Amino acid sequence: MMKIISHRILIAVVFLSVLFLGCIEEENHKREFSIDTPEEAIEYAKTDNCTREWIEAWSELGYSIKEDASVDNQSIWHVRFEADVYPILEQPFHNINMHSNGTILSRFGGAI
Repeated sequence: MMKIISHRILIAVVFLSVLFLGCIEEENHKREFSIDTPEEAIEYAKTDNCTREWIEAWSELGYSIKEDASVDNQSIWHVRFEADVYPILEQPFHNINMHSNGTILSRFGGAI
C-alpha cells in the first residue's frame, strides 16, 4: 500500500513540475499581438528564420543593416532590411510582409 501511495506522489510531483516549467517557458516567449508599432514589426520579423539568417550572413561580412517598417491601410506590415554596402549601387535587401496578428504573408529579397 505504501508503495502505491509513494508511486502516486511521484507521478503527481512530476506532473506538476512539467506544468510549472511549461508556464515559465510560455511566459518567457510570450508574444503580444497585434503588432502596433514599427519597432514591434521589426522585432517580430527578426524572429523569422530566413530573416535572421539573412541578417546574420550580411552582418558577419561586416555590413551594417538598415531597418524600416511601415503599415498599409489593410494592417499589413512591410518590413525591409538593407545591407549597407555603399558605394555599390545595388544594395542587397530582404523584405517581409505580415499581418498585424503575426501571420507572415511573404518574404523576398534581391538588390535595388
